[in-house]
Amino acid sequence: MIQIAKCLRVKLLVMTTLVSACISNFRPDENYGIDPSKTGFVPARIALVPCMVWPDRATGIKNFPIINRPREELKTICEDFDKYVADGFDNQPFMKGLSPKLIERLYTSAGLTPAISDAINEEWRAQPTDCPNCQTLPSFYNRSLKNRTSWQIWLSKFSGATKGADAIMIPFILSTNTRLEDDRGILQSIRSGAVAILLIDTNDGSLIWSGGRKSEVIYKALMNTTSRSKMPEPPLEDLKRRLFTDAIWLEFPGRQIYR
Repeated sequence: MIQIAKCLRVKLLVMTTLVSACISNFRPDENYGIDPSKTGFVPARIALVPCMVWPDRATGIKNFPIINRPREELKTICEDFDKYVADGFDNQPFMKGLSPKLIERLYTSAGLTPAISDAINEEWRAQPTDCPNCQTLPSFYNRSLKNRTSWQIWLSKFSGATKGADAIMIPFILSTNTRLEDDRGILQSIRSGAVAILLIDTNDGSLIWSGGRKSEVIYKALMNTTSRSKMPEPPLEDLKRRLFTDAIWLEFPGRQIYR
């Protein structure tokens, strides 16, 4: 009986350890930054792909308002985001980036289809096993996407088509939204947005680094002085200035900061 009791205690301890490890390895609010296991790893060739709006077919991430802006505006934000990301490689001796136009040309020349954005949309299609309570993009990617076999296969083909790029960089618009809110008699016109960048290892799909920004611009007026229909929307340019800042590059591998 004593031996059985000891055995049960050992089994219980092992089970408890395994459960604790599973819980500690998953954080639904995982922050942006460098993956601790990738510290010191600087990709030799980074393939920049054009900015994307969060895929329609993918599972949504908590804590982001819905996207309710017209397609033309989303295109404008993406164009400016692409330029901002490309400019981030200027005067950086340890950051080797292949431009989106070059990447698209190499990808097409290799006979790969569909287009890069369409392929990512398809590979990231929602699945029943996706994380239901992930609150950040890094957490969602690590929990729901990186271990998909078809995604890893696509990354391998992508790397082969793009001169052996060992990392892919994907800028995302996670949210862009305008809305009116009544805050105890104060009418608020709010423009909010969230953007992010993923740096993914093409060898195994692991997340090397991620950076993101979330911000909003608010106009306020007394309810009894301004009607809802006449309340102006905050300018898009004001929001972009708050989103596209150096803070998004925090902990990027190999990036030099000049003061």
